[in-house]
Amino acid sequence: MNEREVEARLRTALEHAAPDDLNGVLTRCGAQSGDVIPLPKRRRPMRRAAPWLVAACLVLVLAGGVMGVRYQRASAVASLVSLDVNPSVLLEVSEAQKVLSAQPINDDAGNILDGMDLRGTDLNVAVNAIVGSLLKHGYVDELANSVLISVEDSDAARGAALEEKLTGEIAQVLESASIHGAILSQSFSGGDDALRQQAEAYGISMGKAALIQTLVDSSTHLSFESLAGLSINELNLLVNSTAVQDQPAQAGETVAEQSAITSTGSASQSGYIGLEAAQSAALAHAGLDAASVTWKEAGYDYEDGRMVYEMEFFANGVEYEYDVDASTGEILKMEKEGAEWTAPSGGQAGTQTGGGQSGVIGRDAARDTALSHGGVSLSQVYELEVEDELDEEYPHYKVEFKAGGYEYEYEIDAFTGSILKWEKDRDD
Repeated sequence: MNEREVEARLRTALEHAAPDDLNGVLTRCGAQSGDVIPLPKRRRPMRRAAPWLVAACLVLVLAGGVMGVRYQRASAVASLVSLDVNPSVLLEVSEAQKVLSAQPINDDAGNILDGMDLRGTDLNVAVNAIVGSLLKHGYVDELANSVLISVEDSDAARGAALEEKLTGEIAQVLESASIHGAILSQSFSGGDDALRQQAEAYGISMGKAALIQTLVDSSTHLSFESLAGLSINELNLLVNSTAVQDQPAQAGETVAEQSAITSTGSASQSGYIGLEAAQSAALAHAGLDAASVTWKEAGYDYEDGRMVYEMEFFANGVEYEYDVDASTGEILKMEKEGAEWTAPSGGQAGTQTGGGQSGVIGRDAARDTALSHGGVSLSQVYELEVEDELDEEYPHYKVEFKAGGYEYEYEIDAFTGSILKWEKDRDD
């Protein structure tokens, strides 16, 4: 409302405050001597509203407008904050960092928020309460000590500042509970409809969906579907592993180092055999000692629905690659490249004789070597295939079969019968 509109309303109010009642006034005065000259009816001259009154009204109008704007800001969602462990909680936050709503994203989160009304509380108070409830219900402990904090905000600077603040708050709560916590944090602007659909389809937060997508983008063998069911602690192990990324340009770096994800603390490995034990298992299988090898990389990866240790190392001019089950220590995969082979006596290796190739061990021998290594008999296997790969740089036989709920794949040196590569996966 501008000044002219205020004056018009004041004018109308003043006119109605002084009614035209001449006859009533004369009657109340009684009989008078002399002539009574009737006065012509005319409207009272409009008295201009006092400047101070106009100013006061303007102040009231402007104050009302400011209060309205402030109310809108106080009730408008400025940031979306999600906390993930396995329970996932979403907080809608105002610009003043007041909680407007607290929503459980899954059933476990309903238990975490049970009995808590966080609306109107300061964000830091709400986060402290939620983390305290996670600790109380046993969702965060030394076996699974990872927490993901995600801030979705159209203002990048504000989102980053809020991310940093909340990371510090959570770290203090975990420290006060004597938990050596590991915190992943990230902030993003949102607006990714495809990612939001993925989050809704798998019943997870946008924060967890963004973390998974970062992992998928960093690897050619990981899929969103395979990672959606993992805990934040498992995702934390993958984010901080050098073995996940299989793109040469990113080799030797973790996903966290290559992205905007901030990682503090170390994710718990208490549920696994440990990297040192996995390395020892791989070396023992290869018949090597630690002093004779040069390690290329070793870390967590996710293969065939399980957490594994993936390792690559060199020894005697040969490159070895192993996958070891992180929970059991079982060797799941072995591959070696650059293995030297010796031509058999009696001629040059690879020459054709009698419709075959001289010096090769033959398909049956390659098959028997693979079955013996896999610990299965011929009667137990199905879908058995043996192929010649004798024209390759390193001539070999490729043997594939299934047995006992697993798929096996071998490459057997065509001349020495040694195993060049083998892999064991669950039969889907």
